[in-house]
Amino acid sequence: MESVNVAFGHRLWWVDAFIGEKERGNPAVVVLLERLMPDEELQQIAFELGVSETAFVRRVGDQWSLRWFTPTVEVELCGHATLAALHVLLNELGVPGGEVHFQTRAGLLTGRRMSDGLLGIDLPRWSLEPADAAILNNTLGPVRDVYRVGAQSVLAIVEDFDTLCGLAVDTMALFLVSSSIVIAACVGGPGVDVSIRVFAPRLGLVEDHVTGSALCAVAPWWVATSGAPTLSVHQASSRGGVMFARLFEHNVEVAGLARTFFGGDLRA
Repeated sequence: MESVNVAFGHRLWWVDAFIGEKERGNPAVVVLLERLMPDEELQQIAFELGVSETAFVRRVGDQWSLRWFTPTVEVELCGHATLAALHVLLNELGVPGGEVHFQTRAGLLTGRRMSDGLLGIDLPRWSLEPADAAILNNTLGPVRDVYRVGAQSVLAIVEDFDTLCGLAVDTMALFLVSSSIVIAACVGGPGVDVSIRVFAPRLGLVEDHVTGSALCAVAPWWVATSGAPTLSVHQASSRGGVMFARLFEHNVEVAGLARTFFGGDLRA
């Protein structure tokens, strides 16, 4: 760790996470902090940057502190910004060893370099509880199954890929659903096992481009549905994204590709 230079002030990188051959992925800005900053300043920076998630990374001994902010709130977990942070540490800063440990509000998360350019992050496995479709207030139209995912998320299974792509969601109606995140999923899609869309108006995101944390719920559902411990996922957003997941007893390994769009200095 001594070889990693973090003494040059706040730097930032715009990273597109979970990209594919035609998919542009989800942008996250990764900010490397040289010192602690008040929460209100972090939130203001995230607001100014305006991407769905800004990741703030700070070295703490042999580990890294990682926090995620949307333009309006700090969140408990973010998959694509974690992948972006891992990409920055391994490929921009040259952190040795090929594995990184993050201290986060969701607990200790680990990321690693994998084969074929993929990066993998370990996210918590979420439990699913069958729920009444009425909790969605008909915001997604007819659905096959609905699950509560913890206190803040809902997973809804729709009929097929065409239905998923055709969802026309009323943002205000969705805001009134008692859930921070609504995940719509279906079996199949363009060369993948599962396709999803993710809506989070209560977090300031009408629709997220690519959502790694959604696989914390989708992977357990897929294993229960298909019996297969691995899956490929397409997020059918305007930018599009590709993710891969493998389910374990207590966590989900989520993998994907990332690229740096640009880097610079934060003058705050």
